[in-house]
Amino acid sequence: MKISAIEPISLAWDKMVHVLFKPFDFHKWLVLGFCAFLAQCGENGGSGGNGGNGGGGNFGSRFTEHTVPEMKSWVHEHIALIIGVFVLLFLFAILITWLSSRGKFMFLDGIVKNRAAVKEPWAEFKKEGDSLFIWSLLIRITAFMVFVSVIILSIMIAWSDIEAEKFGSSAVNALIVGGGSVFFFIVVFALLGFFIRIFVIPTMYLRRVNFLQATSIAYTNCLCNHKLPAFYLLCMLFVLGIAASTILLLGTCLTCCIASLPYISSVVFLPVSVFFICYALYYLQQFGEDWKFFP
Repeated sequence: MKISAIEPISLAWDKMVHVLFKPFDFHKWLVLGFCAFLAQCGENGGSGGNGGNGGGGNFGSRFTEHTVPEMKSWVHEHIALIIGVFVLLFLFAILITWLSSRGKFMFLDGIVKNRAAVKEPWAEFKKEGDSLFIWSLLIRITAFMVFVSVIILSIMIAWSDIEAEKFGSSAVNALIVGGGSVFFFIVVFALLGFFIRIFVIPTMYLRRVNFLQATSIAYTNCLCNHKLPAFYLLCMLFVLGIAASTILLLGTCLTCCIASLPYISSVVFLPVSVFFICYALYYLQQFGEDWKFFP
């Protein structure tokens, strides 16, 4: 059995054109865009970082002399606020994860059946959506606990420098251990997300099974003996992701950032989202008649 990561590209493109443009239906775009918006909830967040330069040998002393004591004082004064914000964010994350889990099946169903529907797939895939929600939440909680543990470990390593209010060897070791651990776990959870998004969710949809059953089926049938094609698929998704990011950036700039607004972005860039879903489904269809999503 030959499994290709390239052949599904043209099939996915043709299917995307068929679903969205033959014929073009604005109402259908709005409904599918809403399903895509739900499916992508919590997945399009950005992150930022700060850079700096070596402004002189007294940078470390200036940092520890003023910043560290101020940080300690601020944390002690606002501990109740920090806990409250954390609880609210946790509850919000639960809601977003639940909506996203149900939305993924709604969006998938709309593409497979080429229809614009919300109520029907919301009810039809309640069981599968709830199963995905529970395990997605557990994975996110696990990821959060892992990264918190890495932060705590880094603080323990650097504690002597923190108490001394200096940036010394312990702080450097903490950065090395913490940075390396964070990078490793980011890769691990990214690969897990790839497996769930490409293999597990479509399996749940097609076989109407829960998360654990779909994981076993997908791994046994599509990954266990086909790891190299899966690696090629991952590489191809990376390349296609760069192209898609370029399109999204260009579209956002041309619309003066209007296309980046919630829901509007899901509608404007709906062809991109539909293409990637179709690409994954056509890849899975190569595993035999039991994996047919489209006629």
